[in-house]
Amino acid sequence: MTRFWPLLLLLLAATAAMRQPGSDQRGQGTQCETSLTGRWVGLHQNQTLHLEFYGDTMLVVNDQYPLTFRATSDSLTATGDTTVAARYWFSFCRLLLETPDHSVVTMSSQGVLARPLTGRWVGGLGTPDGAEAELRLAPSGTARWHLLPGGPWTEGEWERQTRIITFTWAGSDTIPWVGHYDVEGNAILFERTVPNSRTAIFHRVFR
Repeated sequence: MTRFWPLLLLLLAATAAMRQPGSDQRGQGTQCETSLTGRWVGLHQNQTLHLEFYGDTMLVVNDQYPLTFRATSDSLTATGDTTVAARYWFSFCRLLLETPDHSVVTMSSQGVLARPLTGRWVGGLGTPDGAEAELRLAPSGTARWHLLPGGPWTEGEWERQTRIITFTWAGSDTIPWVGHYDVEGNAILFERTVPNSRTAIFHRVFR
């Protein structure tokens, strides 16, 4: 009987291989459901590329403005601070982009908690007069805010510890801002922003 084991193992391996879904079919995932939503991260020309898709908005992380984009079942074109023209498909939970020069960028989905906080945020200060402010976070760890529509900027710094973001501001009459990051709502909840203020909520603004 032992001489038949190698043949039996080969037959089992061949049967298992036949049952595996094809991994080279463009336009469909093979291990999970995938679509152009959420955040994708990959490497292009030795630089990290981050793409975010939220409804009708596409953003290249660290760009100042969202892109105007159009996506079909297998192609993606976008213009703005960054220009994108690529064919795309999904394979094994990865997004693959084929650029016009036929290079392929492999991108992985990234959880919302890892989403960068850099960019523009707008919300009320929690003051009785209902004043609104704009808050900007830079990748360097610096931050600035001002009253809308045209108040002077206050400069400062920010640091993040998972869901807690702490801001310190220049000036003797300022207080630290301690924010709680709402992942699903893409908002920051502050206990206080200025003296005598109440709870304040700032929302991420892409446009």
